[in-house]
Amino acid sequence: MRHIAAVAMTCTLMLSGCQNLPSYSWPNSQTATYPKKSPNVVKPATPVFVEPTVNSDVPSAPIPTPILTPVKPTPPVVAQPIRQLADGRDMPAVQNLLASAQNSLQQGRPEDAASSLERAQRLAPQSAAVYQKLAEVRLQQNRAVEAEQLARKGVAYAHNNSQQAALWRLVAIAADRQGKKETADKAREKVMLLESAGDRG
Repeated sequence: MRHIAAVAMTCTLMLSGCQNLPSYSWPNSQTATYPKKSPNVVKPATPVFVEPTVNSDVPSAPIPTPILTPVKPTPPVVAQPIRQLADGRDMPAVQNLLASAQNSLQQGRPEDAASSLERAQRLAPQSAAVYQKLAEVRLQQNRAVEAEQLARKGVAYAHNNSQQAALWRLVAIAADRQGKKETADKAREKVMLLESAGDRG
């Protein structure tokens, strides 16, 4: 009985407590106001300067070095010595061969004279006197073509006008024997000019 009475008293207290609670009412959904949401405005992003980072581990490209072309100094002008012709004037062997050739011609032996002169030519390949004598021998042997060639080579090594004139005279004779009148006439003109000029100095 005591247990039942206690339960009844507890219920009574609970009911009396509920009556003392304040009353609440839910707001009308039609009259309720809500704060207005502002539209979403996207603000432009402020540019941010980011300083480039330099990676020290990566080697930088080398700066090309300009190539300088060295200026070569101009070499000084050196006076060239006068070319000495190997004419054999101071060679006793050449002089002896020339004398031997002359003796052979006087004795009517042009072949022996030609042999001596060919030897002299090998010893003194720039001797105008040897070319002149050998051209004279070739004319005696009726070898006009060789005589003209030898005389023309001798002109290049002649020392003076008189020697050149003698060689051009041989060219004219050899050209006449070949029937080359124009060549012979030009050679004679050169002979006249050289003889009129004479040797100077």
